[in-house]
Amino acid sequence: MAELLRGERFFEEDYRIFLNRETEAFATGMHRHDFVELSLVAEGRGFHYVEDQLLEVAKGDLFLLPVGTSHVFRPGSTDKTSPLVVLNFIFDPSALDIPPEWLTEQTGIADLLRKQGLPDGGWYRCADRQDRFLALFTQAYREYTERSAGFRTMVKALLVQSLLLLGRTLEEERLRQGKSASDSFPALVNETLSAEKLAEALRYIELHYGDRVTLKDVADQVYMSAGHFQNQFKRLTGQTFNQYLQNVRIQKCCQLLRTTDKTVQQTANEVGYSDMKFFHSLFRRITGSSPQRYRRA
Repeated sequence: MAELLRGERFFEEDYRIFLNRETEAFATGMHRHDFVELSLVAEGRGFHYVEDQLLEVAKGDLFLLPVGTSHVFRPGSTDKTSPLVVLNFIFDPSALDIPPEWLTEQTGIADLLRKQGLPDGGWYRCADRQDRFLALFTQAYREYTERSAGFRTMVKALLVQSLLLLGRTLEEERLRQGKSASDSFPALVNETLSAEKLAEALRYIELHYGDRVTLKDVADQVYMSAGHFQNQFKRLTGQTFNQYLQNVRIQKCCQLLRTTDKTVQQTANEVGYSDMKFFHSLFRRITGSSPQRYRRA
């Protein structure tokens, strides 16, 4: 079951709005919360698991997630030069202190702020490729972190502005698609490899990367055939199973080189490699350096 995150973990006693900027990681688990979350993909590409749905995401994707929605963001690859970065507004609707009807009624956002939930019992997504939301979120995050005089009022105003812009954007999308106000939005996407299965596969790799772990071993963990798992894994992560495993092993080796006095051969053996010629070639291909030079850098 998804972990429950409570607002008291984030909110200040007298201010129930919180912002953060997260570089998403594979280790993060599914979670739900007792507050509303407005999340914007600020950089990179990856995946967003929402309930039992799996969606590809990119810069500009915005999600409005009501209380109790299980979700997690995950990066599209292990390449740290292209991270998945998400800006999050989390808030208690009462913190806005405005009449809900001032927000766009047709989209159900007003109902959400009345704590009645969304009309279709789901969540909202929209894509903004013009960076309108990014400008608002970036300004709000700067205000929240720098804490200049009046920052709380400014952050609240930027949150309300973001919600109004979301309402207008959703309504424009409905009109463009010829939908009525009663139609749900957005259409959800089903994938064969569920969020839970992929998370379980990645956890298994994280625990057993130093062993003789094979594609079939991991596929068996999620009750899929090796061939089907391989195809789904590459489509969802952008890497083959072997590429992903190699990246994980070399990352772990780099950690050992930085933090221990173990020899290069010892670190290679510890992450699952006994063929040193292959290991040196792979290490150089992934990092652009030899293990010895990496340690000295």
